[in-house]
Amino acid sequence: MEAIEPNPPLEPPEGPWVDWSNLPTDLLQDISKKLHDIFDFVYFRAVCKKWRSATSISDLPPQLPWLLEHRLTVRNNETLRFYSIFSDKIRTIHCPPARDKYLSGPSHGYLYSSRTSTYDSLKPEFSLLNPITKDVLPIECMRYYRPFLVCMGPDPIGSYDYMAFMDVSFSQTIGFYQLHNRQWNYVQMPSRELNLNHACLKGTYYMNEDGTGDTVVVDIACGSSCIIPSPKTPDSSDHVYFVESAGKILRIVKQSNQSFDIYHLHVEDEIGQSRWVKINSIGDQILFLDWRGGISITASPSTGLRGNCVYYLGTPGLQKYNIEDGQTENVLCPFLNGSTWFVPNVVD
Repeated sequence: MEAIEPNPPLEPPEGPWVDWSNLPTDLLQDISKKLHDIFDFVYFRAVCKKWRSATSISDLPPQLPWLLEHRLTVRNNETLRFYSIFSDKIRTIHCPPARDKYLSGPSHGYLYSSRTSTYDSLKPEFSLLNPITKDVLPIECMRYYRPFLVCMGPDPIGSYDYMAFMDVSFSQTIGFYQLHNRQWNYVQMPSRELNLNHACLKGTYYMNEDGTGDTVVVDIACGSSCIIPSPKTPDSSDHVYFVESAGKILRIVKQSNQSFDIYHLHVEDEIGQSRWVKINSIGDQILFLDWRGGISITASPSTGLRGNCVYYLGTPGLQKYNIEDGQTENVLCPFLNGSTWFVPNVVD
């Protein structure tokens, strides 16, 4: 048998070595702007002092939502798994504050965390949780009020929008909470059959009425309300979402054939009456819907994701709806069941 010659040892390349720590600052900044996965951004800044000083957390590029995997049990469970459709990676995070907690979204930076059952004689607990930094912001409730989250703004920390809660008895009183001043405001709702499709935007509360599909609009500050009639279409009010997109409120109706009808709120200048107007495009926006709510993200060429579409949780899996051509397609996803969407964020 012919002897096999071993591979020769690797020799260093000819020419001078490249000192990566001396890359120009403007080049480092250009590179960092293309890192739409928060972990890649953190790793980038950890290379050396020069790379870290060239960027700051405030330079973090716009992040795309991660999908939180549904946990079969929350008891004694401190592990969270997220999937990024941008990087096609699973991120497993050890998060002790998530132990025994149910997490809700969708939102930027923080998830709503609740412990309503008494595990090991622990009291109910409600807070906002950043799974990346493990930061916990408690939500203080009155003893007799047992809150059930119905909606929160897409950015509960960076804006002054309200979080909306019902008592677990599902009374007609909605509790509105602002984190920045830790104050509650309680508003008696109209006597209507309201479902769990709600949204808060700029001090206004939107709710969908079962059966009619009418929208109940409440001014949180004064408690006054009005009704916006449902568009004269054969849509079902069972799958209606209200989502803030580019500073406006959208009414999104999921049809039984997995298509979506989308409306924006139009105010008549002459008489001040609002109505829903159907639209055929949301431009460069991307909607991410879970089972109750949604968030909107602006698409950019560097992400590889196109705008004017809707990503939503199916049964099972993940689907994408193209608003332009009306086509629905399955999105490859390692999670059989998703829970909600989370836009990661960190603090310096």
